[in-house]
Amino acid sequence: MTKNMNINIQKNIPLAPLTTLKIGGPAKYFTKISSEKELIEAIQYAKKNKLEVFVLGGGSNILINDDGFNGLVIKNKSQESTIKILNQQLTVLVESWSGNSLAQLVKFSIKNSLTGLEWAAGIPGSVGGALRGNAGAYDNQIADNVEKIKTIDRLNGEIKIFKNKDCNFEYRNSIFKQKPNLIILSCVLKLNKSNKDEIEKKVKKIIQKRNDKLPKGFNAGSFFQNPVVNDQKLITQFEHDSQTQCHNNKIPAGWLIDEVGLRGKKIGGVAISKKHANFIINKGNAKAQEVIMLSSLIKTKVRDKLGVQLKEEVQYIGF
Repeated sequence: MTKNMNINIQKNIPLAPLTTLKIGGPAKYFTKISSEKELIEAIQYAKKNKLEVFVLGGGSNILINDDGFNGLVIKNKSQESTIKILNQQLTVLVESWSGNSLAQLVKFSIKNSLTGLEWAAGIPGSVGGALRGNAGAYDNQIADNVEKIKTIDRLNGEIKIFKNKDCNFEYRNSIFKQKPNLIILSCVLKLNKSNKDEIEKKVKKIIQKRNDKLPKGFNAGSFFQNPVVNDQKLITQFEHDSQTQCHNNKIPAGWLIDEVGLRGKKIGGVAISKKHANFIINKGNAKAQEVIMLSSLIKTKVRDKLGVQLKEEVQYIGF
């Protein structure tokens, strides 16, 4: 324990076990927090010691360097008691700490007969990470639920409230992703009252759909964003092959990767999933550098053969 501090600063803590991909080196400095007060204290410690900061939530959607992170990793722990209903009107406002998991939030919404988050069932990761990357599935996104978000600026310690319109939400993007100095503390989400049995049915259906479609094993989630494609011939081909309508000119990255013949491709300890081509799987003892090599191969082939530039959804840490 550092003198006169409530938080415990540790050194050289392995990060791979704390991620869904199970890849990466250690954090030079590491601490666990579960409250706004502790998070502010950790940020102050980093500022005083001139350390870079990374806030680690559920560990999905990230790739950590084999050399680790040469700064302070703040592990944002969940605290279920911090999910609470703020009102009892038709549109219900629910407040949540950023370290809570999406799974906890979905569970809370079911328990309280609240609809609007069924799409998030089965998605790993934290509320803070979901807000930062504007997580979504099945034509839904968390931006649609956001009333406001509370943040702290790690550079000057300023607490600021962002209303939905101020968050610059886009597909898998937000102001919090654009400005990494903004660390999410908590949020208020808008949900609606509904029938509990109907909500449970929807959640079970979504989870079953995800289990049927998505691969098992150590992975970071969808590796690439689904790109907007301007080639009408390619869009027509996708719609014909998949028997699915293309929305807003977006084609699934997995289909594009499959189209260039990379499904199942291996480099070292990593491989493109045979079940879903937008997932990179750690087959055991994989290195971050192997993921980078495979990612580069995917982007090059898709660009050269199909004229589409893929962009990672996964965030690179420590590179």
